[in-house]
Amino acid sequence: MRSHFWGIDIFVMKFILLFWLLTPSISLAENFLTNSNKLFDFAEKSYPQFFSPSGVKTIALNGYLARYYPGTDIYIGTKDFDIYVYGNVFNGLLKVGVISDFVALEPDGDELLARLFNEGQSNVQVHGTGTVISLLADDLNGDRHQRFIIELKSGQTLLISHNIDLAPRIDELSLNDQIEFFGEYEWNDKGGVVHWTHRDPAAIHVDGWLFHNKVIYQ
Repeated sequence: MRSHFWGIDIFVMKFILLFWLLTPSISLAENFLTNSNKLFDFAEKSYPQFFSPSGVKTIALNGYLARYYPGTDIYIGTKDFDIYVYGNVFNGLLKVGVISDFVALEPDGDELLARLFNEGQSNVQVHGTGTVISLLADDLNGDRHQRFIIELKSGQTLLISHNIDLAPRIDELSLNDQIEFFGEYEWNDKGGVVHWTHRDPAAIHVDGWLFHNKVIYQ
């Protein structure tokens, strides 16, 4: 007899997982926070009886990315692309699958970023993962910004300008570190700048973030 969870056939879930594992354009090492947030949003929309209210902040907790729902006293979390839920209704901690069982994994944003650069576009929300290739001095004019340059797999470079008056500074940042980012792209002739990697206190702009060494900075 086939098993089910949340009404989804386990056999079908395993087939979907195999499909995504064999898809070379997607790397499970990248976009971990992006894909976790996509999974959490899906869970909130599909299973509000467990995960409500929606829009709960994602936190890093003991190696997990997680959201906590005080109304139901339930956690949902991801670790190495595995999904876990925690609460009395689940008899404690329960592993329920992997992210790709429920949502399609997001590819990196290299293609979009290349198009924005080639077309000279700005003010576009972007995400992706890159390698730190240069550490720059903080910009102390006006709002303070931590600045460093990353290189995408495509070879395109981006200046990350991270507002450290509104978000924590990444103190343990070194060359060759991996950075996942979600922010706003601004064009320049060197590849572009990504800023707005923080929450908007006015709740007008889309909240951005940086993800480094399993810590969220926003």
